[in-house]
Amino acid sequence: MKTASAAKIAAKFNDYLEASREQPVLVTRNGKPVAVLMAVQDKAEAEQLALGHLRSLRSVFEEAHEQIQKGGAIPHAQFWREVEQSRRTKRPAPSRGKRA
Repeated sequence: MKTASAAKIAAKFNDYLEASREQPVLVTRNGKPVAVLMAVQDKAEAEQLALGHLRSLRSVFEEAHEQIQKGGAIPHAQFWREVEQSRRTKRPAPSRGKRA
């Protein structure tokens, strides 16, 4: 699989579009994968690829539903308390330094 940064792809988009006909192109940002550029033959093939991705999301929901059915869930209010607590710990403290 060919790999290129998002900036490089943006600068030579048509070249990478052509290259994607030969093999998928892994798009990176700051060295981390963010997307894959893949050639498709038609709209139906593109939709099939997208549906494959949605199926994996569907399997996540199904697994979560099974976990809930088995009693492996937390109450709604607890969930939102934990989300809020997580947000607070991830936020940087506001700067209190004096301005010149």
